[in-house]
Amino acid sequence: MIRDRGRIKWTAMMLPEHVEQLRDWQKEDQHQIREQPDEQQLEEWNYQIREAVERDLSLTVHYWQDEKVMTASGIVRKINRMEGELQLITPTGEVCRVPFVNLKSISDFE
Repeated sequence: MIRDRGRIKWTAMMLPEHVEQLRDWQKEDQHQIREQPDEQQLEEWNYQIREAVERDLSLTVHYWQDEKVMTASGIVRKINRMEGELQLITPTGEVCRVPFVNLKSISDFE
């Protein structure tokens, strides 16, 4: 029977710098690639937002923040064209501001 220490013998060879690099690589693997929406997708979002404003409906918005996809749900409070952002009121009463350039997708309230 071979009495091998397995992983234990290799951990002594890892420098703190190597461990830090491995952790950085794991964080980079979680990042997603941002895709640019096409014109048809932009028109669909425009229609969904206008419909939600007119009928006072809730939307679920997926948007990019620090290379991660975040989700916000709520009623459209304001479309600020000057600032280039969409303002939602969440069910908790919090105001969520989402820049148009960071939008990933829009769907009906789930």
